[in-house]
Order: sequence, then C-alpha cells, then structure tokens
Amino acid sequence: LAMLAFGGAITQATLSGNGFPWLYARAESNAAGLSSSLQPASSCSFAAGRVADVQSRVARQAGYKMSAAVPFLPMSPALEGIAGEEEGFDPMGFSLAVDIRWLREAELKHGRVCMLATVGWITTDLGMRVPGEPFQVSTIDAHDALVKYGTMPHMLVWLGLLETFGFLALTNMFDGKTDRKPGDFGLRMLYPTDAKGQREMQLKELRNGRLAMLAFSGIATSGVLTGDTWPFFATAPERRQACSSSRLCGATTAAPRAFAAATARRAMETSKSMPFLPKPQNLAGLPGCETEFDPLGFSDTFDVKWLRESELKHGRVCMLATLGFVAEQYVQFPGMTGAEDALNAIYSAPASATLALVFVAGYIESSIYGGKMTMLDMFEGDGAKRAPGDLDFGKQFLPKDAAEAYNLKLKELSNGRLAMLAFAGMVHHNLVVKGPLFPIIPDGWTGPQGSWNLDSVAGGLNSYQAGE
Repeated sequence: LAMLAFGGAITQATLSGNGFPWLYARAESNAAGLSSSLQPASSCSFAAGRVADVQSRVARQAGYKMSAAVPFLPMSPALEGIAGEEEGFDPMGFSLAVDIRWLREAELKHGRVCMLATVGWITTDLGMRVPGEPFQVSTIDAHDALVKYGTMPHMLVWLGLLETFGFLALTNMFDGKTDRKPGDFGLRMLYPTDAKGQREMQLKELRNGRLAMLAFSGIATSGVLTGDTWPFFATAPERRQACSSSRLCGATTAAPRAFAAATARRAMETSKSMPFLPKPQNLAGLPGCETEFDPLGFSDTFDVKWLRESELKHGRVCMLATLGFVAEQYVQFPGMTGAEDALNAIYSAPASATLALVFVAGYIESSIYGGKMTMLDMFEGDGAKRAPGDLDFGKQFLPKDAAEAYNLKLKELSNGRLAMLAFAGMVHHNLVVKGPLFPIIPDGWTGPQGSWNLDSVAGGLNSYQAGE
C-alpha cells in the first residue's frame, strides 16, 4: 500500500504542482478542463512530523472529500457522478491525467472480457468443447492450436468489426454528439428502469468485472505454473518439495528445526471424519463443524455461509419431500387424483395446482432474500448479520438455552442431510422397480435388468438391446 501511495503522491504532485493533499479544488471553480480546476495551494506546506489526522483535517477544511478506500488521500474530483465514486479509489491519480470517461470505458470493456474469459476457461477445463477435432485441446494450448489451424485471423476480423463500432461510439461521446455513458451499448434486457436500480446494476457489473480481471490473471498464472486444470488443487507436500531449493520461493539454506517441525505439524492436520484428507480451515463457528467434513474442499473455494444456506434449504425441502413421497401413495389432498407411483403424481395433478405451486415457491424463493440469491450478494449489507438458514421464521420454538439451541440446529442439519440421501434413494427405488415405494420388493420382480431402458442408443446399450 505504501508503494502505491508513494507512486500516487509523486504523480499527483507533478500533475498539480501542489503539496499534500494536492487537490485544493474550489467548489466555485467552473473553468473548462479538469486540470484547470486545480488551484495553487498558498499555504499547504507542512512541517515535518505532522501526523495523518492533521493532514486530513486541513484537506477537509479546504473543501475536499477524502477517499473512502485510501482515507489519507483526497478523492479525485473526476470520480464524482460515476458508479463506484463512493470508494474514491484512484491513488495514482490517473483520472487527473486521462479523461475519466475513457478510463471507465476501458475498465468496463476489460471487465466484461475477463468475465467471459473466466467462465470460458473454467468451462473448457471442466471438459466442454466446441465440436470439431481442432478444438479438442487443453485450455492452455488453445491459443497456439487455433493460430496453427488458422482460426485466429477470422476471430480478429469479427472482433475488429465490433471494436470499430465501439470506437465510433466512444468518439461520438467525446465530441458531445451523444449523451452516451461509458460502457453503454444500448442493451436494456433485464436492466432496471429506475435510477437507483440502474446505479446498483452498474456498480455490480463494475465490481464483478474487477473481480474477473483478478480472477482471470490468477487462473492463467495457476494453469501455466501447475499444468493442472481448474480448480488447481495442488498437493502441499509436492509444492514444498519443488520450492525447497529456490530462494524465490522463500527457502533458506538453514531453516530452524523448530520452524520446520511446526510447519510439519500444521501440514499434518487432518479431518476428524476423513482422516486421510486435510482439515477444512473455514468451517469454524458453524453447527456441525466438529466433524470437519469437507472432502472436496468447497469451503476453501466458495463462501461457506452461502454453502450452508444451500445445504439447509435442500435439507428442509427434502425432509418435506420425503414425507410427501411416502404419504402420497395413501393420502391425497381434496380434489387431487392419487398415483400409485409417486413419481407420476406430477402428471396426475391438475395443471392449475402445479402452476400455483410453482408460483408460490418462486415467490418465496425470491422474496425471502430480497432478490439477493447469489454467493456474491446474499450475505452483503443487511444480510451480513443473518446466520445461514435463518429466515426469521419459527424462532419461537428454539430453546432459550444456547447449548440446547445449538443441538437443535445440529439435529436439523443432520436430519436434512439424511433426508437428501433418503429422497434420492426413494426416487431411485421407484425407477428401478417401475412401481410404488411399497412394497420395497414387488411381487414378481425379477431384478434391475433394463431398469434404465430409455428410447436412445445409450438406453439400448444399457439394456443389451442394441442392434435388435
């Protein structure tokens, strides 16, 4: 941070000709041009040894708004009025030297490209490919392979055409021929109509784009260095061995024995429930964390609160579904036609009832979170105070004692996990026996042969009927 701050200090001092805090812009100054709003500071020199709070107070008294992201620097006036100005982040003072509209246009374009690139890299690493032999290569080798195949010139032509239209939009905006905002290409699908919603959407795109630029840089670096595919789960012992002789990795010729022993102990920490796997590091504080169960390392990659919210929701739905799956064979709501096999109940129910169920479920799903349903925003703002799974419903049934309440939450979690397995098993049972849940083994059932007989090549192969 100090290196960035010092670089920004030199840049702003050179551009403005002023001392700290450099930007003594008067509110009544309306001269054309950004740099013309910078007035010479007549008494901004300060004696050596003044502390940062004195500097900030002087800046505020002079009419400045200090940066929220870098509180010891004043916010650039060029950031006012654009999405993200609340953060006031421009420590290098780029917005003083370059038109902020061009900077924001470039930032949004790079962010959008990197959001697509991140999704594309992960998708291809997971095995998805465009049909055709030239595309059956690894993500890292894709560029060179397509250059050799001759695809890149065609892509360059089409992307160049899009860039031409973007350049025309930008120049017309600079010339004042349009009131276009940076990054605006007139696409309004799913775009809010009110000003507040539009600003929030712009802020979300900006932040996700910034995150994607960092993410793609990290993904490309990890992919090249490890030679692995996403999510690049490298084994810690091999990584330490590979770096043991390199000073670039922080190695020394004579590491203290005590430090080496401590490192070995940390590396050997294993999960209690799966002792052949490392101990998860991000489960502390959640009910059930004592088992340290996270074999796939999801809590190291995703927001653990969002994961627990999803787990509880699926568990609650499956507990209800399990009861309904068993009861449907014997009990029906008034006006509903029963089905011997619960899997066929969806076809026997009236269409109006099905639509009503979908509508009610969708309304509950969207309203309880205030529209914030993704990992990026569910636990931001007011949601940060909410515990995963707490929908402010049924709290009156929770015990007052903290230990008893914790045990009840643990029981809900355990029963939900069991219900997910149980519901999956019941569905599989009905598919295999081609009948109801009870009796478990129907009379005359000869076995699971042909249980997954589908009207397809794969179904024929599975049922040993190919070629018949």
